[in-house]
Amino acid sequence: MLKALLRMMGRGGRSAAIGGRRVTGATATRAAGGVHPAHEADTLPDDDADGAELVPDHTGAFAEIAAGKHSDDERTLFFKAFPRPRILSLKPRDVDLDVARLYADKARRFFAFPINLTNQNSVFYEESEADYIEGIYGNNDRTPGVASDTAPKSGTERQIAAEDRYFVGTLTRMRRTTNHNTAVMFLRVIPLALTLSFLPLLLVFIRSATAAEASGAQSIALSSLADDPLVIASLAVLAVGFAATVFSYFVSYKNQQIRNTLNFNGYIETRLNRINTIRAEALKEAQNAEKDRTNETETIAAAVNWTLCFHWMIWRTFLNEHGIRNILFQIRRNSDLYKWGSFALLLAAGGVILLLSWMFAGLTPGDFLWLTAGVAAWFAGMAWLLIFPVFADPAGLVEGRFYSGEWLRFHNSGIDKGIEDQIRRDKREILLYRNRFKSDAGM
Repeated sequence: MLKALLRMMGRGGRSAAIGGRRVTGATATRAAGGVHPAHEADTLPDDDADGAELVPDHTGAFAEIAAGKHSDDERTLFFKAFPRPRILSLKPRDVDLDVARLYADKARRFFAFPINLTNQNSVFYEESEADYIEGIYGNNDRTPGVASDTAPKSGTERQIAAEDRYFVGTLTRMRRTTNHNTAVMFLRVIPLALTLSFLPLLLVFIRSATAAEASGAQSIALSSLADDPLVIASLAVLAVGFAATVFSYFVSYKNQQIRNTLNFNGYIETRLNRINTIRAEALKEAQNAEKDRTNETETIAAAVNWTLCFHWMIWRTFLNEHGIRNILFQIRRNSDLYKWGSFALLLAAGGVILLLSWMFAGLTPGDFLWLTAGVAAWFAGMAWLLIFPVFADPAGLVEGRFYSGEWLRFHNSGIDKGIEDQIRRDKREILLYRNRFKSDAGM
């Protein structure tokens, strides 16, 4: 445990400083479960130099979102790490007319994808929303709703087919890793640390109560407890339990959640930047489709494909933000449930201690009253103080490290301006030629 603690603290400064920008190949292999998925070696094309350092091909999208195999198996002390995901997304320079045609086909399928208006009463709203996003993007169990009818052949086609499904898998891994760490902290670490640290004081109290009863006293003299070295030692254990709980939250749990979020934030920022750069380039290509082309059919087809590619990038940005909002809502909801669950477990532990003490310890009513006061102070008062005021906002550790102001998001990408410019330019040219034709006809 000491080795793991030193390892966690040693990594903390470096990882938090650089935002978890790299993981080693060995780490990536461990993160993917150390197995080779059943698919061809060229299923995932090589990524850029940065991405190639992150995750080798055999631990790419399909390995990371396979059922039961998630890239979050590396642990630091009690908690799971979330290595920065591979950037499985086309770079803008790789998008040509053939790629735009593939994206245009996805746009057509997306615009024809129906929204399920019924049969949602048996699930939470966020599950219904996630089901819609996964219906479009796909996941490990579902074919994307925008998938082509034909199997992808080239590496580029396979990457286009996998990039959004990989995004869904990444959202799922982030949500599960974050919720797992919060559950471990509040449902295991806090209840166990506070309960185990109270037991020595309980045993010393029962021993002293039994000795006082044997001497004929009605109850324990509190002054005698203050001089008992075992009481002092048990109070020290109680303080150690309190300190261990606070240390686990603010050093181990908090730093791990921050590192995980920084890794995820870096992935999202890069993905959105690429999507929005492709969107801007697609609009330019659509506006200039007639340049270097003389064939009317080819010009119109190119303009249509680039325009649909432009709109698909818009909606990808929108769906991405909805997916992120969805998991953040689930993380916050689960964090609140785990906090109340932790408090309930501690109340239950205190109740069990009182019940067993009443049944088997043979305490006098006066001693049992003192024990009840001590249990209430520790398992109700101290537990409430720690869980709610001190550990007030575990979900905020994640939300506070989403630097969404640095992302190219749906609302600040200038989408409206791009559409306005395109329409204004086309209409201006139409009016120009119409007026010129009228002027020539009048002459």
